[in-house]
Amino acid sequence: MDNVINIEPTLNAAQLDEFLAFCKDLHKRLKNTSMEERERILDQERRAIKRVHQGKKFHDRSDLYFVKSVVVDLLLQDWEIVIKRGQRRVQLELPDMSADTLDEGKAKTRRRHLFARNDQLREKSVSEFITNIERKRLSDKGWVSIFSVMREGGDLAEKLKYVASLATELEQIDALNSVIKPYIQFVEPNERCKETGMLLSDIWRYFRHTWANEYKSLPGRTISILIRDAAAPYHPVIGIAALGSAVAQQTRRDEWIGWEGKFVLERMKADPGAKYAKWIIDTLDNLMEDIYLKDFFLLKIVSLQEIRQPTPEIITKLRELSAEFRKEHVKKPHLSKFTTENDSLSWDQRAETNLFRSKRAVILAELLSIKMALNKHGFNRGTKRELEECLDKAEFRDAIFKLARKVKANHVGINLMDIIVCGAVAPYNHILGGKLVCMLLASPEVTHYYNERYSATTSLIASSMKGSAVIRKPQLVFLGTTSLYGVGSSQYNRIKIPCEEIGGDKGKKIEYKELGISEGFGLFHFSATTISLADAVTGRAGAKKVNSIFGEGSNPLLRKVKEAIEFLGLDSKPILNHRNPRVVYGVGLAENFGDILLGMAQRPKYLIPQTQARQKTMLIGQYWIRRWLLQRIMRTEILEQVARHTLSYPITHGARVPDVEDDNQMSLFE
Repeated sequence: MDNVINIEPTLNAAQLDEFLAFCKDLHKRLKNTSMEERERILDQERRAIKRVHQGKKFHDRSDLYFVKSVVVDLLLQDWEIVIKRGQRRVQLELPDMSADTLDEGKAKTRRRHLFARNDQLREKSVSEFITNIERKRLSDKGWVSIFSVMREGGDLAEKLKYVASLATELEQIDALNSVIKPYIQFVEPNERCKETGMLLSDIWRYFRHTWANEYKSLPGRTISILIRDAAAPYHPVIGIAALGSAVAQQTRRDEWIGWEGKFVLERMKADPGAKYAKWIIDTLDNLMEDIYLKDFFLLKIVSLQEIRQPTPEIITKLRELSAEFRKEHVKKPHLSKFTTENDSLSWDQRAETNLFRSKRAVILAELLSIKMALNKHGFNRGTKRELEECLDKAEFRDAIFKLARKVKANHVGINLMDIIVCGAVAPYNHILGGKLVCMLLASPEVTHYYNERYSATTSLIASSMKGSAVIRKPQLVFLGTTSLYGVGSSQYNRIKIPCEEIGGDKGKKIEYKELGISEGFGLFHFSATTISLADAVTGRAGAKKVNSIFGEGSNPLLRKVKEAIEFLGLDSKPILNHRNPRVVYGVGLAENFGDILLGMAQRPKYLIPQTQARQKTMLIGQYWIRRWLLQRIMRTEILEQVARHTLSYPITHGARVPDVEDDNQMSLFE
C-alpha cells in the first residue's frame, strides 16, 4: 500500500526493544492530541535526539537514533504510528486526505515547511545572525540596520492612495513610475550595499529566512538576486530570487523541452531531413571526443578497431570493468576528491582515478552500443536517405533514445537553471511584487550576468572525463521551477510578457507555462539531524558509497539518506516519497530553446533583444505597473494591508524574520 510503511529495522535485540518502547510511548502520547500539542511533543523528541547526536560521528547507538529520527520526521508529516497487537512490529499509516480542500492541503504543506523553518530559526548561529543584522550601526548615511531596507507600509500606502485618486489612467501610470522604481542587484561575495554598508549576502539571507521553508545552501551554480526600489530612501528590498543548477531529472520539463527520445523521434519522423541525420553523427562524434581513452588503449581495455566497429563483447567488458573500478573507488574515495591535498593533479591524472575510470568505462559502453546499432543498419554517413531507411528499425530508435539522454546530460548544467527562490517581501507582497520578481528574471540583465559569470568556468566533471580542461559556453535559454504546493502558484499564474512591450517582436511572449504535476522524492521532510545521522550510519566502515565527491552522482544527500535507510533493512521508496505534489513551470527565454538544448542550434534567438539590458529591466517594471499594479491599488483593502507594515517601534512589519517564540509578531504571510 502506498500509504503504509513497515518499520522493522535491523537493530540488535536490546535496541529493537528500546525502539519498540519508544514507538509505543509516542503512540500513547500522541493519541487524541491537538495539532499544537502533537508538534510540541514531537519537537521535544527531535531536540532530545539532536542533543544525543550533536557533534558526534558514528557511535554504538547511531543506528537506533537514526531510525527514531526518521519516525519523528514522518510523524511531523501527518503519518500515524500503528502497533500491531501481539507483534513486535511498527507500521506508519498516512490518513486519507483525499477529502481535503485545496486550502486545507496548502495549509498542511505550509505547516510542515514552517516546522522545519522555525526549528532552524531557533539554532544559536541563526538567531545570533538575525539579532546582529537587526541591530543599528552607524554608517556614512546615518544609523542603519536591516530595517533600513524595508519600506514603511504607511508611507507607501499613502502614495498609492494618492495615485489611485488621479483622474486619468495615464496620470496614474506616470505617477506610479515615480512611486516604485525596481532594479536588479546581483549578490556578489563580500560586496556591500552602497546605501547601508551591509553585506548584500547578509541582506539576501535575512529575507530568505522569512520564507515558509527553511534556508538551505545548494551546490553547483547559483545566482542570488535582490530586487530593490530606487524610489525610496536606502532602496528598500522589493523581493529576492535565486537561480540554481537545474535538477537532472524532471519528467514534465524534459517532455516539454523535447529531451525525451520519443519526442526526438517524432520530429525525425515528421521531417526525416539531413539536419537530423547530421545531428546524429555529429552528436555521437562529439560525445566520443569528450572521453579520455589514452589509458584504455595502453592497458588494452579497448582498441581503435573496437571503437570503430564495437561488439557486444567489448560493451559487456567495459560495463564489468566499470563496476570493478567503482569498487576500488569506494575503498579510497579521497583519491578522487577535489581538495587542496590533490589539487596538483592534472586533468589526465584525474581521468585515471578509479572514479572517473568507472564513469568513462560505462559511458563508453553506452556510446559504443549506440555506434553498434547505427553500424548494423548502415547509418554511417548521416544522410537523409539513411535516416529514412533506419527510422522503422527498433534498435535504431533505441539508439536515438540513448543519444537524447546523453545530449541532455551535456546541456542540463549549462543552458538552463532552476528558480529556487522567488518572491516579494512585505509590503510589496500585497501589491503583487512577487509577479514583478518573476518577470524580472527574464530580463537580459540576468542572461548577461549568467553568461559572463560562467564564461570562463571549467567544468570539473567534463574535464575529468576528457582528461583536459573543458569550458562550455554558457547560454541561458530556459528557466524551470515548481510551486511550493500542489496547486497552481498565484505568483506564477498568468505571467506573460508581450515581447513588443520590451522591444521584441509583436505576437511573441515570454510566459510562465504550466507543464503538469510532479510527485517525486526528496529530503524536505527530513531534519538536519536525520541527515547527519545518515552520514554517521553509512560512514562507520570508512568505505561508504556516497562521499559527496564531484562525479559520484547527483544529489549526494538524497543518496546518502537512501543508503542509510536501506542499510538498516527499511524500504527507502515510501520513506523518501515526500507526497507533496507540485506544479511544474517552464520559461523559454529563446524561441529556439529546444534546439539549443538538443544541440541542434548554437545561437539562441532570444525573445527579448539582449542589447541595453538595464533599459529592458526598466521596461519590464513599467509593464508590471500597467498590467498588475494599477489594478491592485484601486482596492481599499489592499492599501490597508500595505499600511499595516510599520517600522515605528514596536516594529510590526511582515518583512521581519519572525520570532518563533513570540506569537504576537506579524508574519510575512499574514
